[in-house]
Amino acid sequence: MKAIVALLLALIWASAAAQQSPLQFDLVYRFSFNGQYVGNVSDSFKRDGSSYRLTSIARPDQKLAFLLPVMTLSSEGTVQSGAFVPARYRQVRSNAPEKAVQSEFNWASGQLTHHYKNKKSQVTLPKGTLDALTQLYAFTLAGKAPPQLEFPVSNGRKLIHYRYEKIPGGRMTTPMGTFDVIEYRRIAQPDENAISVWIAPAFHHLPLRIRVREESGLFEQQLIRASYKLK
Repeated sequence: MKAIVALLLALIWASAAAQQSPLQFDLVYRFSFNGQYVGNVSDSFKRDGSSYRLTSIARPDQKLAFLLPVMTLSSEGTVQSGAFVPARYRQVRSNAPEKAVQSEFNWASGQLTHHYKNKKSQVTLPKGTLDALTQLYAFTLAGKAPPQLEFPVSNGRKLIHYRYEKIPGGRMTTPMGTFDVIEYRRIAQPDENAISVWIAPAFHHLPLRIRVREESGLFEQQLIRASYKLK
């Protein structure tokens, strides 16, 4: 009987740990365009108290380095009630740092400021607005998988409304193991980018695969390495 109780407690603990959102993680994705390998994307997240910093660095393969720049996305702000509250978002290309794209979230005044092509524009900042990077990890931070997700997203240029629907994703095999996954698919209009994010609830709701279809083609990221810290 004691052995059974101990096993049940271990299973309960493992389930609870899987639901816990990481305080820190470092992820590496294999990045491809129209099925052809382009390079790797390294995403890093660190939470310190209520503050967070999230970065994503896309580095082309050495064979393509002379053609493609390094792209760095960064977001920083606070975490409140299991949700990102961004303060700043920035997108920089290594070959044109002077053309950085940036969003500034002023929650006190309710203003969102975009910096793009050396121009500044302001719009009203809706409650729950995320940026182009944090919207991909909203599932991870929340630690749950609701039927739908809906929020405004700033990409540094403009404000876009995103809606995701939950779809059974089957099972996915990665270097970290095989997991049951859930696909969150953007409900997009024909002229909008189609986005799908596959998350693994048993792997802290981290994205195992990200797919974006734009007019120019199909971009995909597949998780190949991961490390994280829960507390």
